[in-house]
Amino acid sequence: MTASRHMTSYNATSALSSKQRQHEQTDGGNVSAAAEASNQQLDARQTNADRDQAPEAYLDKSGSDRGSDHSRDAYPTRLSQPPQHLWQKRREPVVHSRADEGPLGAEQLKRFERDGFLFEPEFLAPEEVEALKTELAALLDNEEWQGRDFTITEPKSREIRSIFAVHFLSERFRKLAEDPRLTSRASQILGGDVYVHQSRINYKPGFEGKGFNWHSDFETWHAEDGMPEMRAVSASIILTDNHHFNGPLMLIPGSHEVFVHCLGETPDDNHKSSLQTQKVGVPSREALSELIAERGIEAPTGAAGGLLMFDCNTLHGSNANMSPDPRSNAFFVYNRVDNAMQAPFAAARPRPEFLAHRLDGGWDELEK
Repeated sequence: MTASRHMTSYNATSALSSKQRQHEQTDGGNVSAAAEASNQQLDARQTNADRDQAPEAYLDKSGSDRGSDHSRDAYPTRLSQPPQHLWQKRREPVVHSRADEGPLGAEQLKRFERDGFLFEPEFLAPEEVEALKTELAALLDNEEWQGRDFTITEPKSREIRSIFAVHFLSERFRKLAEDPRLTSRASQILGGDVYVHQSRINYKPGFEGKGFNWHSDFETWHAEDGMPEMRAVSASIILTDNHHFNGPLMLIPGSHEVFVHCLGETPDDNHKSSLQTQKVGVPSREALSELIAERGIEAPTGAAGGLLMFDCNTLHGSNANMSPDPRSNAFFVYNRVDNAMQAPFAAARPRPEFLAHRLDGGWDELEK
């Protein structure tokens, strides 16, 4: 199936109130004005999450403050009881640099700041894509990686779903992770030096590949890895054509501006099940419904070689692959150096290093 290059959008018009519809009709097509006004509507329902204002919302079942190891947890989550507000406003800037400080132009930075993501088709040349696809096939066929912690299979089969730490396992993917075309974009958005916090390949085989529930990566990295602030960005390289039917990534534009509190305390070794099917750290349907009614859903599709960059807090997910065509993407998460991991904010201990790499770039698993 040939993948045309465009953005598929879902707009929950029927769910909008008459006041919201009137706002959209009088906007005159100015997307930035619509986004700003929508942010103002969201702000009216947000809280700053300071424990001094609502400490009772962040107590566990014993009455202890689960964030007591951190003098002030800016983004409380994995709560044992529903908070007063569905979400709070983001504290950090989204874009930290100007257009003259990197490869992204002013309009691109403006779109990233507004939507929380940016899609660049034909980012890689066809010959680069073919070399990466050959390397991907070799990784998927490598029996040495079968059954290892960093190789995740589909919930009900042995089909590989994800391979983590891919820039350690493959020299070609290491070079891609360190490619200045990617790192310069990440540094420009984040406003400082970066390192690879996580890398992975997501693979959805035809007919078999299952979906990913809606989630914010930052919510997981904050709760289970100890990422203190929203100063990370993901770069997703499309390795196979993404079209409507093979489960492309879907995003809620503008959702990066708010942090959605999630319910349910983190089980021990949660990553062993969450990487197949995430159940903890998933936004409530009420929060998702409101955000989608305000912002809609977009799904970038296109030929292999495109680049999707998205903010660490942008809500995203994907459907199952209902087509015979496999879908695969390579992800590199760039974190700002001064935003290195602390103790987890909502878990008993940190996740393994293949999920949250050290600032020094090491990985002890390779030595085993």
